[in-house]
Amino acid sequence: MSDSETNHKLHGGLRQASRFWEPGRLWYSAILSAIVLLWVVLTWPHFRAALNWADLGRMTVLGLLANVCYCAAYLAEFFIQGALPARFWRRARYAVWIAGMLLAIVITNYWIADEIYPDFSGASKLSTVITHSGGQGSNLNFPAPLAVVGFLAACGGLFVAAVAVLIFWFARKPKFARAAGTAVGIGGVLYFGLLLGFSASSHDRALALGQEKYFCEIDCHLAYAVVDVKSEMRGDSKNYVVTLRTRFDETTISPQRPKDAPLVPSPREVRVVDSSGRAYAPVLKAGASLMKPLRPGDSYNTEMEFRLPNDATDLRLLIQTIPAWPDRVLIGDENSWLHKKTYFAL
Repeated sequence: MSDSETNHKLHGGLRQASRFWEPGRLWYSAILSAIVLLWVVLTWPHFRAALNWADLGRMTVLGLLANVCYCAAYLAEFFIQGALPARFWRRARYAVWIAGMLLAIVITNYWIADEIYPDFSGASKLSTVITHSGGQGSNLNFPAPLAVVGFLAACGGLFVAAVAVLIFWFARKPKFARAAGTAVGIGGVLYFGLLLGFSASSHDRALALGQEKYFCEIDCHLAYAVVDVKSEMRGDSKNYVVTLRTRFDETTISPQRPKDAPLVPSPREVRVVDSSGRAYAPVLKAGASLMKPLRPGDSYNTEMEFRLPNDATDLRLLIQTIPAWPDRVLIGDENSWLHKKTYFAL
């Protein structure tokens, strides 16, 4: 078969596929929208507080992301057309659509029940900081479970697409191999577009004494706050003694997590940063270790002493998860590329 015939067959197959997948997208969106509507109606007035422009805007973004995920159907299409006779294509598409729809229903219900529903559970609204940087502070400006799922999906999609490229290439179907490679490129552009977009939308902020910065531990959250600051001059340096409180917020526990299970915090690093960007590590520590396990509702204090030069001004304390390579490419994470930080003013 000539290249022109193969190219015509490929584009014809994609046009035929789009006539199946795009009407399916409408049903997919309608079903997920109906699930959200049922949650609102059946639990009313629980979600009344969410009916504001900011939260509606976030819901719109999540809806768009759900449709981006739907585009994974076209990756499955490459395997369907490349590995199966044409008479089996339609049945394979229905199987993929149903499996994907069931997965989306499970994820939607889990997300609402586990991450959104608790945010509007009566008097305590502190858990809203889990998904965005409003209210007090957070190390994320993107929902943590979606960031993790998106990262895992991107890694899985890259692996599957790379395997597809090799399979189609060795099967002497170079057009399909190039199309799979193009799909990898498009997926990469979308992912890194979201990564850099949420980094660009972030901004530096400094929390006041007593305000809390939340850190996601996937199924629960820890809150840190500077509760006391003492300073004195010692020769040519300034000494600051900062008291940092660590608190396990029991209102943010996932229903799947045992209510009395202890939590060992993720490794954190603490620095004082001045106006020129210089960072200073603590020279002395007293009190509880930042790695001390907590039970829901527990808290402890840690004292840290910093020695700074006299010319250090506009001092801010930064506590963050010790950066690791996945953090750099996790959408909305404070440690991701170009993302701004949440500090404590001193």
